[in-house]
Amino acid sequence: MDNKIVKDNSLVKETLKIAWPAIVESVFIVIVGMVDTYMVSPLGKVAIASISLANQPKILIYIIFFAANVAISALIARRKGGDKRQEAHELFMTGMVYTVVAGIILTFVCVVFAEPIIVIFGGNEETTDITVMYFRIIMGGMLTNLIMMYINSSLRGCGNTKITLQTNVVGNIINIFCNYLLIEGHLGFPALGVAGAGIATVIGQTVASIMCIVAICRGKSYIQYKFIKENKIRPTKDAGMALLKMGGNITTEMLLTRIGFALTSMITVRIGTDPYAAHAVGMHFMNLGFAFGDGMQMAAVSLIGMSLGAKDKLKAKKIGVIAQKTGLIISVIMVAILLVFGRILYGLYFDQDYMLDMCMMINLFIAVIMPIQISKIIFNGVLRGAGDVKYTLYASAFSVTLVQPIVSYLLVMILGLGLKGVWLSILVTQAVQFFCFALRYKSGKWTEKEI
Repeated sequence: MDNKIVKDNSLVKETLKIAWPAIVESVFIVIVGMVDTYMVSPLGKVAIASISLANQPKILIYIIFFAANVAISALIARRKGGDKRQEAHELFMTGMVYTVVAGIILTFVCVVFAEPIIVIFGGNEETTDITVMYFRIIMGGMLTNLIMMYINSSLRGCGNTKITLQTNVVGNIINIFCNYLLIEGHLGFPALGVAGAGIATVIGQTVASIMCIVAICRGKSYIQYKFIKENKIRPTKDAGMALLKMGGNITTEMLLTRIGFALTSMITVRIGTDPYAAHAVGMHFMNLGFAFGDGMQMAAVSLIGMSLGAKDKLKAKKIGVIAQKTGLIISVIMVAILLVFGRILYGLYFDQDYMLDMCMMINLFIAVIMPIQISKIIFNGVLRGAGDVKYTLYASAFSVTLVQPIVSYLLVMILGLGLKGVWLSILVTQAVQFFCFALRYKSGKWTEKEI
């Protein structure tokens, strides 16, 4: 019995060792997004709404890269667990070629067709011009960001989360500093407003990308340029098929999920600029919960992939339990902070009482949603790490793509519940998705998947 306790404690330490840098990284990225919005907030509610609106098509376009990144993490983790380093590097090289080629093509499309894209996503007379300008800047510089995200995902797959934390922290600190210089104009720099925020984002991403490339070239990580050069690693058909098989399902899942979110966003825009601005800030705070869950999810993908690669199903199951317990503790702490300090935190963005009242209503919904959200994300990470991506596709398509837009439309447009209707639909969606993922996790079928 004592030996079992020692082993379990050792596993907890191993899980947290990989998880904490990933959690800090995810949370830091969300906080930087909140700081971006805060630094833009003196420009007015239209500026806040415009940046939030631009992020909707951005995330949708990024989906094919997010999916490839999740797939590469899971596949490299499985190869590392199975002691197949050559295959891991072939996967890495194949995914890198895909990222660069697809990134160049989509950069061109986004810059050239920025205006019609923004109009499709709900741009109106107040927001379209500013949103198009901001969208062109951030998407024009997205290739460096894509390279950074891909390398970081590959490193996470082999359990190296500290390097990814370092690159993101440095890049985002530079982003914040450049925001200070360029949004309102300080230290002799011009006041560029929303355009300044976009330029600052691109600068920070570029620095982080350079750091990632240096880490691969000079570092001693499992994935490294030296091994690629010495063994003359090239992209392979088998690696491409493995990425396509897993990444295709994840792409479809994420795409359908974002379509659901985008439809809800379009409905929210119709309520008005003020409610949409309050909604945008509320989403930042809800994304904090997502960040904590996503950090645990990234750790779960890596650890469960390596465990199943080593044919240790019991260890994989224990990691899932540890991740869930950690997520529950985090969610309780986060909810307590939001309930106690919510009005102060939202007051950083708005000083009008009616705006704060809307935010506090949103805050109550977030307090209920966050524990469900974090647990749901961790379940999803466990299933993805095991390669059970068809199930996550079906569950997400049903809950987010089908349930959320329908419930949003009924509550907002038919019953006239406005912003309350939007957030009630989000709560319903999160609960449905949690239930679907929890059922699959409890079944244990995910431990049987081969990738």
